[in-house]
Amino acid sequence: MPRRSQDIIEKRKKQITAATYKVVSRKGYYSFTIRDIAREAGLSTGLVHYYFKDKEELLFTLLKFMNNNLRDILVRELSVNADPREKLKIFMDQAFGLLHREKDYFHVLIDFWTQINHNERIRKANMKLYESYRVEIARILNEGIQGGIFPDMDVPYVSAIIISVIQGLIIQYVLDQNAFNFEQYAERAKAQMLEMVSRKEVISIAQSSVSTLKA
Repeated sequence: MPRRSQDIIEKRKKQITAATYKVVSRKGYYSFTIRDIAREAGLSTGLVHYYFKDKEELLFTLLKFMNNNLRDILVRELSVNADPREKLKIFMDQAFGLLHREKDYFHVLIDFWTQINHNERIRKANMKLYESYRVEIARILNEGIQGGIFPDMDVPYVSAIIISVIQGLIIQYVLDQNAFNFEQYAERAKAQMLEMVSRKEVISIAQSSVSTLKA
């Protein structure tokens, strides 16, 4: 019986979290109500309150749910290939592909960003998300360096740059879909990032530029 009860609790929480994702993507962070969530989930407002004490807990759970889903998909895709160059391609394909696979994700994420100066839990959750991206890229780059596939480089810097290019391109397109052809720009960005990690002189220029600025 306890096991069955726990399964029901998990099922209800996932049901409510999925409903929250849909509602927040339509109405935004500030405009939705618990009643909206209950209606979307096909449950009573009392039942939603039973599993989540308030909107903040519900939204924090949603952010964790979104991040965990992304990480699980990425880990699964990366596990099928052992070559670091292919792994880097897979990472970028998955990251850029998220725009079409989860159309509402970035609208919800942007809404969450408005809370990072007011909500410490959401700020830390976002920090962990970007840290996990950098760590995964760094793992791939270090594996390539050790295998002689990539030249030696400033791994933390390059990891941060790759994430910045991917996220920056996606956010610009989410804000203005007439700004450029996303598929073409994504392919060009992937090719340039692969070239960047493969050519020693490119990495050296980046490092020397930072040194010059510090001087």
